[in-house]
Amino acid sequence: MDRRILIHRVICAAGLALAALSVAFIGEGAAAEGGSRFRRPPAETKGRFAPRGCLDSGCHAGKRDEYKKAVVHAPVREEKCETCHKRHGLVGAVLLTKDGSELCYGCHAPSKAAFQKKHQHAALKDPAAPKIGCVGCHDPHASATKGLLKAAGNDLCFSCHKKEQFAGKVVHQVAAQNCRTCHDPHASDQPHVLAGPAATLCQGCHNPQDARLLKAHSEYNVRGTDCASCHAPHASERAKLVRSAQHTAMAQMGCRPCHADPKSDKPFAAAAQGADLCYTCHADKRKAFDDKVKHMPVAGGMCTGCHSPHATDNKGVLVSAEVALCTTCHQDQGKAIKDKVAHGPAKAACTTCHNPHASPNPKILLAAQPDLCMICHADKRQEMSKKSLHAPFAAMPCTTCHTPHGGPQARLLVAATGELCYACHAAKKAEFNKPHVHAPVGGGSCTSCHNAHATDTKPLLTKGPAELCLTCHQPMLQRVRGASVHLPFQAGQCLTCHVPHASENRRLVTTRGSALCLTCHAGTLRDVKQVKSSHPPAREDCVACHDPHGSLAKPILKKEVKDLCVGCHAPIANVLKSAKAKKHAPAAAGQCTLCHKPHDADQPDLLKAAAPGLCTTCHAPDNPKMQAAHGGIPVAKSDCVACHEPHGSEGGTLIQPVVHRPFAGKVCSACHK
Repeated sequence: MDRRILIHRVICAAGLALAALSVAFIGEGAAAEGGSRFRRPPAETKGRFAPRGCLDSGCHAGKRDEYKKAVVHAPVREEKCETCHKRHGLVGAVLLTKDGSELCYGCHAPSKAAFQKKHQHAALKDPAAPKIGCVGCHDPHASATKGLLKAAGNDLCFSCHKKEQFAGKVVHQVAAQNCRTCHDPHASDQPHVLAGPAATLCQGCHNPQDARLLKAHSEYNVRGTDCASCHAPHASERAKLVRSAQHTAMAQMGCRPCHADPKSDKPFAAAAQGADLCYTCHADKRKAFDDKVKHMPVAGGMCTGCHSPHATDNKGVLVSAEVALCTTCHQDQGKAIKDKVAHGPAKAACTTCHNPHASPNPKILLAAQPDLCMICHADKRQEMSKKSLHAPFAAMPCTTCHTPHGGPQARLLVAATGELCYACHAAKKAEFNKPHVHAPVGGGSCTSCHNAHATDTKPLLTKGPAELCLTCHQPMLQRVRGASVHLPFQAGQCLTCHVPHASENRRLVTTRGSALCLTCHAGTLRDVKQVKSSHPPAREDCVACHDPHGSLAKPILKKEVKDLCVGCHAPIANVLKSAKAKKHAPAAAGQCTLCHKPHDADQPDLLKAAAPGLCTTCHAPDNPKMQAAHGGIPVAKSDCVACHEPHGSEGGTLIQPVVHRPFAGKVCSACHK
């Protein structure tokens, strides 16, 4: 039998035996306990896994004394923390079994149904802020106040509602004692979460047939009327809680000038209909309101659409605060003033810009644009005298570009800067759709360079061209300080070479490559047919060697000549770096232009002259040393580079590395006469 099979069978047999032994042992234990052999072991009563109460643990040990108050929440009293909390959570986090008030409704289900009414206490509208939901008013653990309230009486209400609004010379006693006398703390079908209809609620305490009440109301029985149309429900500076702004007719003459006789069948019927009643006193307004553009309520004779005929807490006897009143109808404007950027006057008071009744101007504006806007923005009027004016600023309403109320864009623009400008300059958008775009243009930031209103520099530039470009490109100026500077750059004529918006060419240049430079430097390069050699960088792109703005290396080269040339001519660079090589003095000194022309030449290899003429300008052929070195053979008409390396060589006299044997032995007569 195979040895591996034998070992496998032995191991299996041992495993089965061990399993049988274990089952027998468990069976005996289970039988001894009189139960199933699969029963779980009994829970620990001691040791690290024994259950402990939350208030006994090291984390919450101090809470037991804290919860010893007059009213304790039942789960806390019975130490059933898991009724509301998850046992295993995170340190520092309160992990509840359900979110917000839904947790409370698990036990207080009837309350959830009871609270589903037309008007709900704002605190019950779950939860984003810590003070919202049931726990906004109720302590979830224990309290000294009935109902687990966090504070007693009105003090609880004042934790959200400003106490100053309930203070005045005259305070409603009921309001001072308990808000719940008039308001339901949770929900109601009545506005302001009132405990009942406003008319009947007041009359629960104030009998409208009481002689004093009749006298105070010019003998009118006010049963069923809205008391709050004249009286403040909480506090007022006026006697009898009359609201701060009172209709003059009512204050001076009582109810009779506007209403029918108090003994008539319809005592509260108006003495005249609509605006006709108002014009009996305000006759001067009829003519003033007869203007080109009328506010719709004025045109419809609906004075009480905006004004209370009795009393209010708002200036002008308005039925509500000005902005809130206007945005009741003008809802889009109401949303606009709540947007990211709001026009200050629109948010503060609509009548800063609009006449509330009638005007000769569109939108019942107090004045025509731009005169209206310049009442506040006086500095813009001064800009009208500048040399370059933006057409919308000069001849169109400000609202061509700006929203008058509010919006998501900075400076109240009707659209993002770039898109707004393209609304008129549509052709520019297509023009700017090129591979290389000026960063401000690409980012839609036209106003980085242009003033949207007026300037003294055309075309609406915020500064002179040179100064404007250097606003961003200041490091460029610092780099060439004290250097050789390109004349257009020195004169601030950036647009000589660059386009300001977008280009088909890199670096936003007007023309690609050397063609741009040759518009000024026309004589620098000759026609390729007229020369024997041309420097490729000079033909393709001058900035391969030259800095287009300025440089410490003349003539505005990117580097000194010795470093610039070897950047491309690597083999020559290697020779010049070699310690063994003998270097030609001009090459070693980086005087490349001593022998070569930088752009084009009438000789091969950009040489200034043909050999030996070029060489003999330094190496005189009649020099005795020169003659001796060449074995007396005349070299005045020889080709020097036939034997010598022009830049450097490991041969002692710049001799080329591969040498003819007779030449190496200086046996020139072997070949020459």
